[in-house]
Formats: sequence, C-alpha cells, structure tokens
Amino acid sequence: MNFEVLKRSHLKRNIIIGIVVVLMLSAVVLTFTRAKYRVTESVPLVSGTINFSPYDFNVVAMYLNQDGAMPAGQTKNVPRFGFDLDTEQSICYVDGEQDNNITIEYFEETIEKDAYVDFHEIKTSGTKCNLYFDLQEDTENPSLEVATSSGDTSITIQVTAVDNIGVYYYYYKLDNGEEIQSEEGYYTFEGLEEDSVHTITVRVEDAAGNEASTSKEVTVGINAGRYILASANAPIKETTDWIGGTTYYYDGKPNNWVQFGGFYWRIIRINGDSSVRIIYQGASANETGISTQIMTSDFNNSANNNMYVGYMYQSGVLHGLQQSSTIKNVLDSWYQSNLETNYGQYIDGNAGFCGDRRISSGSGIDTTTTAYQADTRKINNSPSLSCEASDIYTTKGSSSGNKSLTKPIGLISSDEAILGGVLNGGNSGTSYLYTTEEYWTMSPYGYNAMYGRAYVFYVSSTGALSPDWGGVDDSLGVRPVINLRSDIQLTGTGTSTDPFRLSS
Repeated sequence: MNFEVLKRSHLKRNIIIGIVVVLMLSAVVLTFTRAKYRVTESVPLVSGTINFSPYDFNVVAMYLNQDGAMPAGQTKNVPRFGFDLDTEQSICYVDGEQDNNITIEYFEETIEKDAYVDFHEIKTSGTKCNLYFDLQEDTENPSLEVATSSGDTSITIQVTAVDNIGVYYYYYKLDNGEEIQSEEGYYTFEGLEEDSVHTITVRVEDAAGNEASTSKEVTVGINAGRYILASANAPIKETTDWIGGTTYYYDGKPNNWVQFGGFYWRIIRINGDSSVRIIYQGASANETGISTQIMTSDFNNSANNNMYVGYMYQSGVLHGLQQSSTIKNVLDSWYQSNLETNYGQYIDGNAGFCGDRRISSGSGIDTTTTAYQADTRKINNSPSLSCEASDIYTTKGSSSGNKSLTKPIGLISSDEAILGGVLNGGNSGTSYLYTTEEYWTMSPYGYNAMYGRAYVFYVSSTGALSPDWGGVDDSLGVRPVINLRSDIQLTGTGTSTDPFRLSS
C-alpha cells in the first residue's frame, strides 16, 4: 500500500512539472510572437529618429547623395526635410544577404514630430541597413524678416523665414565675428556692453543651399518702453496691470502719437512688460469723427443672453471661449489685411486684452440679470487693470492669459478709458480718447432680464463712459488696439508732427 501511494505521489509530481514546463514553453513562444509584432520603438539620433522593431539591429550608415546646405556624404542625422529616401539604394541585409521583405519609410519633420525613418518586417537578429537620401530639386531662394530686442547686456534675434520647402539652417553673426549655425529661428548674443552699437547679420539656407541674408544695426539696452519713458512727452501716472508690472499711462490730451503700419495711433500706456499699448487714430494725425474708426459694427449679432458680452463666448459658460464675437471677426480681418504681413513681427501677442467678466451680482449665465465688476469700478471711479486670467485675450504660445487669439488685436477696456481721462458724465473732449463718435470698449456692463438685453461699455460721442442701452447688437465704432513689442527700437518725440515710430 505504501508503495502504491509513493507511486501516485511521483506521478502527481511529474504531472505538475510537465504542466510548468508546458507553461514556460508557451510563455517563450508567446513572448517571441509578441516581439515579432510589437509596436516599433524609437532611438533618437543627433537629429531625427529611427524607428525599428526590438531586435539586434544596426543602421550602418546614412548618406546624402547630392550637395546642398547639408554637404553630400555620410551623415549621422536623418535629414529634416528637402530630401527623398532613395528606396532602390537603401537596403537592409542579414549575413551579407539582402532582405527584400523589409520596407523603409521616411517621414519629414513636422511641428509635432522630428524627422524619422520607420522599418517594417524586420524579423532576423543581426539585421543591418544602409540609407540613402536624394536632395529634392529646388532653385527658389527663401525670404526672411528679422526682429531684434535688446536687454541691458544682450541682443535677441527673432527670424521669420519663408521657403517653398523649408529653411534648414539659420546663421547668426555679431559684427565681424564667426557665423553661428543653428536650426532655430532665434538667437541671443550675451555679455555685451550697454549702449554699445552692433551690426547683426542673419543668413538662412534651405536644404539645397539657396539662401537669403540681411543685416541691421542694434543698440544694446534700448527698448520701446524705456525710450518713451526717457522722452520729454513721457507719461507721468502709473499703476499696476494684469501682467504684474508697473504700467505708465497717459490721460488728458498728451503728446502720445505713434506712426505705425501706415496709420496714426495714440499710446494708451506702457504695459507692465514694457510693451506699448496703442489705439487707432486714423490715416493722419488730423483725423476726427468717423475717420478715427476702421468701421462700425455690432459687438455681437445677438443680445438676448449673457454670453454675448464676451469678446469670445460659449453658451452656459461664464468665461467661455468657444466662439468669436462679431467684433472680434471684424478686427481679425482688418489686422490680416493691414498689419499682419509687413508689421506682424513688431506686434506683441503676450500682453493681451482684458474683457473682464467677473461679476458683482447675478450669475453671468444664460438670461440671469447680471452686473459685471467693471460697472462697480466705474461707479466708484476706481479703475483697476487687474483681470481674470481666462478673460485676458492672448495669442497661442503666450506665457499667460487664455491663449485663444489667432490675431494679436483687441479693444480698449473701460478701466483704461477711465485712466485715459474718459469721465462718467462726459468731458467734452478733454481726453485724447474723445473723437465725437461712439465706439466700443471690451468691457461687459451687464444683462437685464426684463429687457432681455446684454450690454457692453462704450465711449460716447460726448466723451463719457456709458453702457450701450441699445444692446450689444447695436452698431458702434471700432477702434483697434494693439501692443507693440518692447524689444523694438523707436525714434521720434511723440508729437503729432514728430510721432514715435520704428527706427529704420
């Protein structure tokens, strides 16, 4: 009996061992199968990426077949663009034999991804590949525009370059120094002496070697805000703004003229980041009345909901940004037609515009009677340049605000109008913001459920700050507001006959 028990015990043990062995073998097979079809992995190179399945694999060499901005011959970098993969020369082999089952794809650089090469059907350990890239035919020269900024001891260069295929290299030179090669459209020279004058030279090349270049003279330590503050017609009043810095603003009827983009403007204030906020005045310094406006427009086509007080809005959302207002579309179109191409590089998208929808009573949602805080500040004559972050309209890539604008243009706020000398009861033209015409601000006034109307503040024909009792679907004047970058250089004194303007 004891022998039989022992025998059964051995049998049980052997069965268990057999099951474990089968499971282990299955796991090995499963692992191999999964590895065979595993999603490709990526290994970064100096520039670009090669994607491949997880086997013993080696890209022996990559070659550029023709001369260009990137010299012909062996390279460590996947070309970013301007080349085609030569599928006939590019081969993979195992133990010296070509593997014709392997396919190779080349993907050029995009905004989201670096350039990369993808390999398919690599199934054998020890696979090696050679890659060849052919330069695309290209005889078109790129074009470029250069904007510069200066700190106390530095000069920063921002390049806007356009090419039919793409700019491959940027070259930066300070005075007669050596060129510095970069793949980025910006560069900063540091360690310079304040007030020193330098010649900046920028050259760009595409993959085929077509090029463009330009030079400009830059003085270290000078920027727009600082230049204005040093002038005889500098603003003399200051407060803080939503950027978080000290802002210097004009009131009354000062010499705060700017000539920019083929138009005349008036300076509202120097923002907390030293950019310069200006409001459209017309085609000449003598414009009055409707000539100080680009057109008349509704603020929004409808007025029967709280959301229509927004420069951008969304149904049922207090600070919604889903849709553009009527007036925003008007301003965007005007900017694109008049400023974007030749002057966009000088305009700041980070300072933003305040359409403050903070409420003092009500909900600000749907058809609830609501009063917004801008009205409280007007009543108390206590303007404030603070603003809810979600209501600071900035462009994509900005460091703050809602980053929702496609064009860096907006309107004056009611608080800025008060600081600029616009009074509650009218001021008969004692402010530079008085034009004899009614024009929109960007600041919500309220919503009246009894009348089913949404209201936004405007500057009246008498120079007063008022809510529009006709509602946001009334048609009033449009005066664009933009922010000039702090890092541009200005000349002029700010008078109507010698306005501040870009230094040539």
